[in-house]
Amino acid sequence: MNTPSHKPGSPLGLHRVLAPEGVLPQAALRLDPDPRLRDDELRIDVEYLNLDAASYRQLHEEHGGDGDAVREAVRAIVRERGKMHNPVTGSGGMLIGTVAEAGPETPLGLKAGERVATLVSLTLTPLELTDGLRDWDGLGERVPARGHAILFGRSVAAVLPADLPDELSLAVLDVCGAPALTGRTVAEYAARTGRAPSVAVLGAAGKSGSLALAAARRAGAGRLVGVVPNAAEATALADSGLAGTVLSADARDAVALSDGLAAHGGPVDITVVCTDVPGCEHAAVLATEDGGTVVFFSMATSFPAAALGAEGLRADVTMLIGNGYQPGHAEQALDLVRTEPGVRALFDRRITPPARPEASPVPTHAPVTDRATSTPTKDSSAVVLDSGHTPRATTAPAGKLGLDPRLVRRARELAARAGGAVVDMARSHTTVAVERAALRLAGLSGADAEGIPWANRLVDAVRDQVGLEHGVALPVWHALRTGSCRDLTELASRATARDVSFRLPEGAAADRAVADARRAMAGGIAVIDGRRRERDRLIGRWGEPTGPLIYLIVATGDIHEDVRQAVAAARGGADVIAVIRSTGQSLLDYVPHGATREGYAGTYATQENFRLMRAALDKVSAELGRYIRLTNYASGLCMPEIAVLAGLERLDMMLNDSMYGILFRDINPVRTFVDQRFSRQLHARAGIVINTGEDNYLTTADAMDAAHTVTASQLLNEYFGKEAGLTDAQLGLGHAFEIDPELPDSFRMELAHALLARELFPDAPLKWMPPTRHMTGDIFRGYLLNGFFNLAGALTRQNILLVGMMTEAVVTPFLSDRDLALQNVRYVMDAAGSLEEDFRPAPGGAITRRAEVVLHEALDLLERIGEHGLLDAIAAGTFGGMRRPVDGGRGRDGVAERAPGYRNPAVELLEKPQDSDREGEDQR
Repeated sequence: MNTPSHKPGSPLGLHRVLAPEGVLPQAALRLDPDPRLRDDELRIDVEYLNLDAASYRQLHEEHGGDGDAVREAVRAIVRERGKMHNPVTGSGGMLIGTVAEAGPETPLGLKAGERVATLVSLTLTPLELTDGLRDWDGLGERVPARGHAILFGRSVAAVLPADLPDELSLAVLDVCGAPALTGRTVAEYAARTGRAPSVAVLGAAGKSGSLALAAARRAGAGRLVGVVPNAAEATALADSGLAGTVLSADARDAVALSDGLAAHGGPVDITVVCTDVPGCEHAAVLATEDGGTVVFFSMATSFPAAALGAEGLRADVTMLIGNGYQPGHAEQALDLVRTEPGVRALFDRRITPPARPEASPVPTHAPVTDRATSTPTKDSSAVVLDSGHTPRATTAPAGKLGLDPRLVRRARELAARAGGAVVDMARSHTTVAVERAALRLAGLSGADAEGIPWANRLVDAVRDQVGLEHGVALPVWHALRTGSCRDLTELASRATARDVSFRLPEGAAADRAVADARRAMAGGIAVIDGRRRERDRLIGRWGEPTGPLIYLIVATGDIHEDVRQAVAAARGGADVIAVIRSTGQSLLDYVPHGATREGYAGTYATQENFRLMRAALDKVSAELGRYIRLTNYASGLCMPEIAVLAGLERLDMMLNDSMYGILFRDINPVRTFVDQRFSRQLHARAGIVINTGEDNYLTTADAMDAAHTVTASQLLNEYFGKEAGLTDAQLGLGHAFEIDPELPDSFRMELAHALLARELFPDAPLKWMPPTRHMTGDIFRGYLLNGFFNLAGALTRQNILLVGMMTEAVVTPFLSDRDLALQNVRYVMDAAGSLEEDFRPAPGGAITRRAEVVLHEALDLLERIGEHGLLDAIAAGTFGGMRRPVDGGRGRDGVAERAPGYRNPAVELLEKPQDSDREGEDQR
């Protein structure tokens, strides 16, 4: 045991600063964590570090989700800096521990043996670790640790309450400055003006935001508005009853947020910013009445942007910096979580189960929910939407199967290991389709007299002359700059006539070519961004359906007939119209041009067909007062190009599975994985929800025997999707009701499979597919099977429900068949109501046992895939029983390995880090 040194120390901790001299501990590059105390210091034996969300997320992403690498990074930071101070985010977190020793003059009032939480940032707390973080897997923000930390005379710490779990206490104390400052600001405003101020909280469903709302109400606020980034947050906040109005909006979009507030009472007197999303300053100022106050409780705030923005807006507002400390702040925050059920519910939601760092979609303007009281909504199946306006389960089952979280975490680790090599391969190759997609982003469209798209003609000409290893941007834009062609279309025409010589520029000429290409391709991406914002505005104007999205297929081959059937289906209750592609289009290495009327068993996917259907659905959406979504297929040999066209024409969902084309269309695996990564990057940017194709496995393999392959594929699709930038809300992971109904307990097994998917992917909009394999032609039996399918969807909260047809395997459905099928869906959903709340499988019963078996089998499969490689697993027929060797299949000749000088500005723009809008907290 060390004894106090009885040397006086600086209460600011200046004596602990090793470098540079003259700065406070927070700004220091390195602190001295020597355990010997000064008179006013206190030493804590560390039990847990709690890394702040921004810091952990940055480390997790930098190291590709590798827990060992994250652990080593944290160890290195602490070892080199003598504190946990992330050099990228500038933040750290806080800790829990036991007071080991207190100097004789410490003013903190703490005694040896007391368990405490520090209320100052780890970025200014001297820290030494002694255990190498051996008990931490690197896969969560809470870090078991052994070592010691030093608190100065001006530090702040609180004794952990005995009546609350440690993890909850830590979460509350982490942000306890927000409610104290909010409550004080509200009280001072009321005393000054004699009226109850209106208050808006940005990031209102998070830790700091929920406490700020509760504190504002307790201090006497009037109108309370909670602003959240996505559907799940909106539902959780509405159910808490903390806000009178819940608005889902992008806190960085000043105009959209202002418009949303205008529709619900106008600007507020006090705005509290509790998100860590950069760029919220102008929105916060614009949301606030002249004479009002903006409280920035966010480390992401740019104070020059706030001050200059207010000046430019002629906004007479007071701006306060939330510094994380107010007298009595810890006690006030703990009291709120004890006495406000809505606050406690939101905290419990965040810490059980432990949250993983995940990108969230960038929400813009989505529906609001008005609440006059804290009474929960009667319709617990209501769907609210986020940035891609994806339906999310409003009361998703939480732990009904009792899955071991360690197994779930391990499953994701194995999926990342299996998929990592494939991603590396995709990053090092390009394809003719990727290069054509880049040209389409740059504005090249149309086709020659033979119907061959100009994009194909131009890429083929470049490939013939200089190859694709360096991409088409360098030779194409160099030719435009040095030649006489006015635009890409003319260049493609002359290249087709062999009237252009391409070469690879070097030096300054290459830089100019890339800059020109970047400007052109950025223009296309800007159009996609605008279409995404347009979707958001229309959803805000027309509203949303309640319950799961009802997904219905049209497939006549004639786009004009498709339009008529789609409009009729929307009027009959469909929420999503999926236009099936013509048989065989996935094997065409070009995208047909113009409107088409001759498809077989489906309609060609073309830009003009997309435009016609989108316009028709917008018209009927306005008539019905709800936004009707449009779905098509980004798969096959032209996957990236179709993804571009979908973004340009505002499609909402796209069928886009990582392995479907390999397994069921015999497209080369390398070609597929390169194309699918680029297409998913485009979908992520466009706010499009992908639908994956695991349901197809069960049409060629037994649904019981192959259930684990579905789960493994879902985990792989999740990994590939998130690596490409998609969020949970954009992952429409597929699964299906395909167990043989003659099997005893078949319905219970279906529930096990469906509930397993729901609990593995609680924030993903699962796509639930109806029975096909065991439809016999008996339409009465088929109608009953579809009723059971709909009931399973209701009991397990599936989000996207494809309408099952009783004439499946008999005839292409008539309109009357669709009407009956929609009636089946409506009856089951209305009759079931909130039955999901009462559905809880018996612990250890048949449903939970079956789910455990499938999960363990999926883990075993992912282990084997990780050992041998995903491409070898595909070649061995692991998925759907289809054997597809890596060097076989269609389209292999369209793949090129990238050379060292490869440039594709479209790829570079899409891979540029985007600001996350995940609900942020006070960064410490």
